[in-house]
Amino acid sequence: MINEITKERFFLAYDKFPPNGWIKFAFKFFSKESEKKSLNLNNGFVFFLVGLFGIGFFCTVFNTIENFILLITGLYIIFLLLLIIYLFSAVILNNLRIKKIYMELGISRDEYNKLSKFYFKN
Repeated sequence: MINEITKERFFLAYDKFPPNGWIKFAFKFFSKESEKKSLNLNNGFVFFLVGLFGIGFFCTVFNTIENFILLITGLYIIFLLLLIIYLFSAVILNNLRIKKIYMELGISRDEYNKLSKFYFKN
């Protein structure tokens, strides 16, 4: 079955279900394959989270005001959870998109992965 799917048919099905902005944004800025020029947002967010963690850590070590530590820790948890929920939802949406593509082609997930590696490499 996999041999019957031409490059044109594969890309016709692939283009029928393009990734939405939610998926594109997540994979552009938070994927390990991100281009070096697109890492500004990723690096900014990482530095922000590391900064919050560092402030909370040193405030705890130096025994500062408990309410300030609670505020910093709360902000850190909220931003980290938002990032995790966002990235998790983007992965789920992308998996649903890929499922629609391989269902359209009438193949399995493994066959889709083989075809995508073959056609995107060439």
